[in-house]
Amino acid sequence: MLPMVRDHGPRTVGGGREASVSETAKVSIATSQEELEAIWRFRYEIYVDELKRNYPSADHGRRWLRDAEDEDKYSVNLYLGPLDRITGAERLLIWPAGKIPEDYHRLFSMEMFPGIESVAIAELGRLMVRPSARGKNVFPLLVDAMGEQWAEHDVQLCFLYCVPGLVKHYRRSLSARPYDGRLIPAGSSVGIPMVVVVSDPRRLCACGEMGTQAGNAEAIAAPGFDVARLSQVLEGDSVPVKLDEEAIWEHLKHQLLEDEGATPAFLNALSLDATKRLTSSGFILHLSPGDMIAKSGTKEREMYVILDGVFEVIAGEKRLAILDKGDVFGEIAFFSAAGERSASVRAATEGEVLVLRRSFLEELTRSDPEAGLQILTNIGSVMADRIVSLNQALLAATDPCR
Repeated sequence: MLPMVRDHGPRTVGGGREASVSETAKVSIATSQEELEAIWRFRYEIYVDELKRNYPSADHGRRWLRDAEDEDKYSVNLYLGPLDRITGAERLLIWPAGKIPEDYHRLFSMEMFPGIESVAIAELGRLMVRPSARGKNVFPLLVDAMGEQWAEHDVQLCFLYCVPGLVKHYRRSLSARPYDGRLIPAGSSVGIPMVVVVSDPRRLCACGEMGTQAGNAEAIAAPGFDVARLSQVLEGDSVPVKLDEEAIWEHLKHQLLEDEGATPAFLNALSLDATKRLTSSGFILHLSPGDMIAKSGTKEREMYVILDGVFEVIAGEKRLAILDKGDVFGEIAFFSAAGERSASVRAATEGEVLVLRRSFLEELTRSDPEAGLQILTNIGSVMADRIVSLNQALLAATDPCR
């Protein structure tokens, strides 16, 4: 039997901050239809209104985004705030040992984790915070409540997937780690599979109280669970995400900077120091043929630098352009006020991209205005060249004399 409401009241949350006694400090578990419908309305606001995602299951008449999993017997739907204005929500699917559904086992490549059937497993989904509450205590309270659920149900591993732009955020705030699993179609782009090794305090120390609630370090060594295999699963060469800053820098130099023909135009005239600082904020993502990395109309802020492979820019199923080593894409959403993708991009071959978030430029511009201005100028030049090429292509398509 799940608890109805957890009232956190004044307490220390992740990062050592004090949460005030207020409606937003109350973490509740939805058990009524009214609560679930409030979560579905909130979810619609975030995923459809804000992020511009196109979900076939969205009920536009009632402004709902409902998932079948929300009412699964293993589902725990957590939310904060009054029902007419929820400030944050998340869903946990918590499966006892041996109860993992086959479709989830396949989705998260759980065959990589020998012995997983012998322990309790969770999946985190639909983690949302209202824009006006971001950067406040809502996210830490949700993380803390999730940790309580892990402890209560003796969860050993928690799986999730996210769009590329959130990998570093979940790595930092949840100690979630990418692993050697298949990328997951996520609607707007590929989804990066990640896992939290719940019982490892070394990986949870940055998450406030959650590390102390998640159990002891030996709990992960349940009978049948092959702990020794985890290092290869989490850190082997086949993991599609590379986060080590020095390794990223060495790879970038080898792939682009030492090859004059492949150096991205937006890096022109930048010092090596500025370039290194810029790339240290990103990570490398390996993609397979057919993987969608950006989808037209969705709201995302990442910009991508191609390190290897061939990518195609498409509208519907029509190919608009071919991009390869040294090219950048995503720059329009990166800089535009709306932050919406103007076209879709997918991998035509196996390839690698450097993923950069808009926040890196803001940080670099504050610390090194000259470098920031140079990057802005360079990317402006890239965008201008693309507009000229597009105009020429449109003229050629409409001029009968050509």
